[in-house]
Amino acid sequence: MFISSANEGIFEDMRAVWDALPRSGTEPLPRKKDFQPSLLKAHLSNIGIAEHLGDGRLSFRLQGTNSREFWGKEMTGTNYEAVADHVPEGVTLPAAVLEAVFSQPCGLKSRREALSKYGDRWFCDMLALPFADTNGAAKYLFYGYRIYPCSSDARGWEPGFADLSTAKLVSAEFVDVGAGIPG
Repeated sequence: MFISSANEGIFEDMRAVWDALPRSGTEPLPRKKDFQPSLLKAHLSNIGIAEHLGDGRLSFRLQGTNSREFWGKEMTGTNYEAVADHVPEGVTLPAAVLEAVFSQPCGLKSRREALSKYGDRWFCDMLALPFADTNGAAKYLFYGYRIYPCSSDARGWEPGFADLSTAKLVSAEFVDVGAGIPG
C-alpha cells in the first residue's frame, strides 16, 4: 500500500489537533496526557510518539505501521540509537538537533530520500511537535510521516520496499511552536 489520499493532509491535521489541545497557564506546550491518537484516526498508520531520555536520546512509545514498514523494523519500545545503528550515517537526526527541540522547545520538519528495491526514489517527510510531561517540561515528541514517491510512475508501496542503504537526510529545520527556534 502506499500513502493514501487521507494522509495527504497529515501535517495540517497534526498541527490543528496539537494547537487545539489545552495548555496549563502560559505554557506553550500541550501535555501528552491530553492527546488522544484517535483524534487523528485517518493518520494512525503514520504517527508516533517518542519519549526524550535526555542528551537528544529518544525511546519510541508508539509507532504507526507505515513508518515501521519504511524503516523496516518495529521500533515501539526501542531507542532511537538502535535505529541509527541499522541505517546509513546521515539518515537519522543528530542528537544535538533532537536536544535542541526539547531545550527550546520547538518543532522539527525533516525530509529523507531513499530508493526502493526497484530503483524508484521516495521521500519521507516528517513533522515532529513536542509534548510536555505532567510537570510542563518538554518530554515527548509527537511525530508524523508522509511517505510518497518522487514521480508518478514509481511502483507501489509494499512492506520492506525501501532500500535504506540508499537513504539520506535531505533537510531538517526547526518549527516555532510558540517559544521561538534555536539560534
